[in-house]
Amino acid sequence: MTFIRYGAIQLLAYALDMGTFLLLISLFKDQPVLANIAGKGVAGVFAFFLHRYFTFQSTRGSGKAQALSYFSLLAINIPVASALFSAGLYFVNSPTPVKFVSDVACVVVTYWISKLFVFSSDAHTSAASDRTKGV
Repeated sequence: MTFIRYGAIQLLAYALDMGTFLLLISLFKDQPVLANIAGKGVAGVFAFFLHRYFTFQSTRGSGKAQALSYFSLLAINIPVASALFSAGLYFVNSPTPVKFVSDVACVVVTYWISKLFVFSSDAHTSAASDRTKGV
């Protein structure tokens, strides 16, 4: 169920990402990588709050610590996705489909890292705590 919620939020965030990208690419035609980075930044802020409160329902942990972890992950994801995007542009001269393919390649990895390290569930945290206490 968590992956379905993640997917729904990612679709909304992706619409925001792609919308920002398309707007910026129409304004600055010779800067597709910068448009990609800006789109990811806007979508990342949006997605953090929805993933925290809706997807992973992780309100017990420190919001600041989760934000730091999430945006650190985003800071890694953006250059990786942008590198894939840039490499794809080398082979295909159409930014929109190349962006889509490079972003899809990053979704599953980002979900897994977010679930395990950024928004670890309260049940997962308490189970781990019980194991260390010997319960």
